[in-house]
Amino acid sequence: MRRIRLRTALLVVVAAALGGIAYLVSRSVAARRGGPLQALGKDFLPQVAQRIRDFRRVKVEDGRTVWQITAKDAQLLKERNEIIVREPEMRFFLEQGGREAFVRGTEGSILLDGSELRAITLRGGVVVRLDDLELQTTEATYDRSRDLITSPEQVRIRGRTLEVEGRGMEVQVEPQQLRLLEDVHTVMRGDAAKS
Repeated sequence: MRRIRLRTALLVVVAAALGGIAYLVSRSVAARRGGPLQALGKDFLPQVAQRIRDFRRVKVEDGRTVWQITAKDAQLLKERNEIIVREPEMRFFLEQGGREAFVRGTEGSILLDGSELRAITLRGGVVVRLDDLELQTTEATYDRSRDLITSPEQVRIRGRTLEVEGRGMEVQVEPQQLRLLEDVHTVMRGDAAKS
Protein backbone atom coordinates (compact mmCIF):
# COMPACT_ATOMS: atom_id res chain seq x y z
CA MET A 1 0.00 0.00 0.00
CA ARG A 2 2.79 2.31 0.84
CA ARG A 3 4.39 1.81 -2.56
CA ILE A 4 1.14 2.59 -4.34
CA ARG A 5 0.74 5.85 -2.38
CA LEU A 6 4.37 6.78 -2.99
CA ARG A 7 4.02 6.08 -6.74
CA THR A 8 0.75 8.06 -6.91
CA ALA A 9 2.29 11.03 -5.05
CA LEU A 10 5.36 10.92 -7.29
CA LEU A 11 3.15 10.75 -10.40
CA VAL A 12 1.12 13.79 -9.20
CA VAL A 13 4.34 15.78 -8.53
CA VAL A 14 5.78 14.88 -11.97
CA ALA A 15 2.48 15.79 -13.71
CA ALA A 16 2.32 19.14 -11.87
CA ALA A 17 5.95 19.89 -12.79
CA LEU A 18 5.34 19.02 -16.46
CA GLY A 19 2.19 21.19 -16.49
CA GLY A 20 4.12 24.11 -14.97
CA ILE A 21 6.94 23.74 -17.49
CA ALA A 22 4.46 23.57 -20.39
CA TYR A 23 2.74 26.73 -19.15
CA LEU A 24 6.04 28.66 -18.82
CA VAL A 25 7.26 27.50 -22.26
CA SER A 26 3.98 28.53 -23.94
CA ARG A 27 4.16 32.01 -22.33
CA SER A 28 7.80 32.41 -23.42
CA VAL A 29 7.02 31.39 -27.03
CA ALA A 30 4.02 33.74 -27.19
CA ALA A 31 6.11 36.64 -25.85
CA ARG A 32 8.87 36.02 -28.40
CA ARG A 33 6.44 35.93 -31.33
CA GLY A 34 5.08 39.43 -30.70
CA GLY A 35 8.31 40.99 -29.38
CA PRO A 36 10.50 41.29 -32.51
CA LEU A 37 7.63 42.48 -34.72
CA GLN A 38 6.63 45.13 -32.22
CA ALA A 39 10.25 46.25 -31.86
CA LEU A 40 10.64 46.35 -35.66
CA GLY A 41 7.47 48.40 -35.99
CA LYS A 42 8.65 50.89 -33.37
CA ASP A 43 11.95 51.35 -35.20
CA PHE A 44 10.66 51.75 -38.76
CA LEU A 45 6.95 52.36 -39.12
CA PRO A 46 6.58 55.80 -37.47
CA GLN A 47 9.10 57.32 -39.91
CA VAL A 48 7.78 55.76 -43.13
CA ALA A 49 4.32 57.09 -43.90
CA GLN A 50 4.07 55.47 -47.32
CA ARG A 51 6.00 53.03 -49.52
CA ILE A 52 5.49 53.21 -53.30
CA ARG A 53 6.62 50.91 -56.11
CA ASP A 54 7.18 52.33 -59.59
CA PHE A 55 7.16 55.88 -58.23
CA ARG A 56 6.40 58.71 -60.68
CA ARG A 57 5.98 62.43 -60.09
CA VAL A 58 5.38 65.00 -62.86
CA LYS A 59 5.38 68.79 -62.86
CA VAL A 60 3.08 70.40 -65.46
CA GLU A 61 2.85 74.19 -66.00
CA ASP A 62 0.48 75.79 -68.52
CA GLY A 63 -0.18 72.40 -70.14
CA ARG A 64 3.53 71.70 -70.69
CA THR A 65 5.46 68.99 -68.81
CA VAL A 66 8.40 70.69 -67.09
CA TRP A 67 10.03 67.69 -65.38
CA GLN A 68 9.34 64.09 -64.39
CA ILE A 69 10.86 61.94 -61.65
CA THR A 70 10.59 58.15 -61.77
CA ALA A 71 12.03 55.52 -59.43
CA LYS A 72 11.80 51.78 -58.90
CA ASP A 73 10.83 52.24 -55.25
CA ALA A 74 10.09 55.21 -52.95
CA GLN A 75 9.53 55.74 -49.22
CA LEU A 76 7.79 58.88 -48.05
CA LEU A 77 9.16 60.19 -44.73
CA LYS A 78 6.43 62.64 -43.81
CA GLU A 79 8.10 63.97 -40.65
CA ARG A 80 11.18 65.07 -42.61
CA ASN A 81 9.24 66.10 -45.78
CA GLU A 82 11.52 63.77 -47.76
CA ILE A 83 11.16 60.87 -50.20
CA ILE A 84 13.92 58.22 -50.34
CA VAL A 85 14.10 56.70 -53.84
CA ARG A 86 15.84 53.70 -55.40
CA GLU A 87 17.08 53.89 -59.01
CA PRO A 88 15.75 57.44 -59.58
CA GLU A 89 15.73 59.29 -62.89
CA MET A 90 14.76 62.91 -63.42
CA ARG A 91 13.92 64.22 -66.92
CA PHE A 92 13.80 67.91 -67.78
CA PHE A 93 11.65 68.91 -70.76
CA LEU A 94 13.22 72.09 -72.05
CA GLU A 95 11.26 74.87 -73.75
CA GLN A 96 13.80 75.11 -76.57
CA GLY A 97 12.68 72.86 -79.43
CA GLY A 98 11.46 69.85 -77.46
CA ARG A 99 14.92 69.04 -76.09
CA GLU A 100 15.45 66.96 -72.96
CA ALA A 101 18.07 66.59 -70.25
CA PHE A 102 18.17 63.94 -67.59
CA VAL A 103 20.00 62.82 -64.47
CA ARG A 104 19.87 59.35 -62.91
CA GLY A 105 21.54 57.45 -60.06
CA THR A 106 21.41 54.32 -57.94
CA GLU A 107 19.66 55.95 -54.98
CA GLY A 108 18.58 59.36 -53.86
CA SER A 109 16.45 61.62 -51.72
CA ILE A 110 13.85 64.16 -52.76
CA LEU A 111 13.26 67.12 -50.47
CA LEU A 112 9.82 68.68 -50.59
CA ASP A 113 8.53 72.14 -49.80
CA GLY A 114 4.93 71.20 -49.00
CA SER A 115 3.91 69.32 -52.14
CA GLU A 116 6.50 71.06 -54.37
CA LEU A 117 9.96 69.74 -55.21
CA ARG A 118 12.73 71.68 -53.47
CA ALA A 119 15.77 69.53 -54.35
CA ILE A 120 16.80 66.02 -55.35
CA THR A 121 20.16 64.45 -54.45
CA LEU A 122 21.32 61.38 -56.37
CA ARG A 123 24.16 59.05 -55.36
CA GLY A 124 25.93 56.08 -56.91
CA GLY A 125 26.79 55.95 -60.60
CA VAL A 126 25.21 59.31 -61.35
CA VAL A 127 24.80 60.12 -65.06
CA VAL A 128 23.73 63.52 -66.42
CA ARG A 129 22.90 63.78 -70.13
CA LEU A 130 22.80 67.10 -71.99
CA ASP A 131 22.34 66.82 -75.76
CA ASP A 132 25.35 64.75 -76.94
CA LEU A 133 27.31 65.14 -73.67
CA GLU A 134 27.25 62.53 -70.90
CA LEU A 135 28.54 63.46 -67.44
CA GLN A 136 29.45 60.81 -64.87
CA THR A 137 30.01 61.37 -61.16
CA THR A 138 29.23 59.76 -57.80
CA GLU A 139 26.83 62.39 -56.43
CA ALA A 140 24.76 65.25 -57.83
CA THR A 141 22.05 67.60 -56.49
CA TYR A 142 19.36 69.43 -58.43
CA ASP A 143 18.14 72.66 -56.77
CA ARG A 144 14.77 73.65 -58.27
CA SER A 145 14.85 77.28 -57.13
CA ARG A 146 18.11 77.88 -59.03
CA ASP A 147 17.39 75.29 -61.81
CA LEU A 148 20.92 74.05 -61.14
CA ILE A 149 22.60 70.61 -60.94
CA THR A 150 25.76 70.61 -58.81
CA SER A 151 28.36 68.07 -57.74
CA PRO A 152 31.39 68.54 -55.48
CA GLU A 153 32.85 65.21 -56.70
CA GLN A 154 35.13 64.16 -59.57
CA VAL A 155 33.29 64.53 -62.92
CA ARG A 156 33.99 62.90 -66.28
CA ILE A 157 32.36 64.34 -69.41
CA ARG A 158 32.24 62.49 -72.71
CA GLY A 159 31.09 63.86 -76.01
CA ARG A 160 31.48 62.98 -79.67
CA THR A 161 34.69 65.00 -80.03
CA LEU A 162 35.93 65.56 -76.49
CA GLU A 163 36.62 64.08 -73.11
CA VAL A 164 36.89 66.31 -70.02
CA GLU A 165 37.64 65.53 -66.38
CA GLY A 166 37.43 67.88 -63.43
CA ARG A 167 36.39 68.26 -59.83
CA GLY A 168 33.08 69.93 -59.02
CA MET A 169 30.46 71.02 -61.55
CA GLU A 170 27.54 73.34 -62.04
CA VAL A 171 24.95 72.77 -64.79
CA GLN A 172 22.29 75.39 -65.54
CA VAL A 173 19.49 73.13 -66.81
CA GLU A 174 17.39 75.39 -69.06
CA PRO A 175 20.17 77.15 -70.99
CA GLN A 176 22.27 73.94 -70.64
CA GLN A 177 25.41 75.72 -69.54
CA LEU A 178 28.08 73.58 -67.91
CA ARG A 179 30.94 74.74 -65.70
CA LEU A 180 33.69 72.61 -64.14
CA LEU A 181 35.14 74.18 -61.01
CA GLU A 182 38.73 72.93 -60.62
CA ASP A 183 41.49 70.59 -61.80
CA VAL A 184 40.12 70.44 -65.37
CA HIS A 185 41.77 68.26 -68.05
CA THR A 186 40.51 68.15 -71.66
CA VAL A 187 41.17 65.79 -74.57
CA MET A 188 39.88 66.82 -78.03
CA ARG A 189 39.38 64.30 -80.83
CA GLY A 190 39.33 65.52 -84.43
CA ASP A 191 38.64 62.10 -85.95
CA ALA A 192 35.16 61.61 -84.45
CA ALA A 193 32.50 60.32 -86.81
CA LYS A 194 30.06 62.98 -87.98
CA SER A 195 26.47 62.57 -86.92
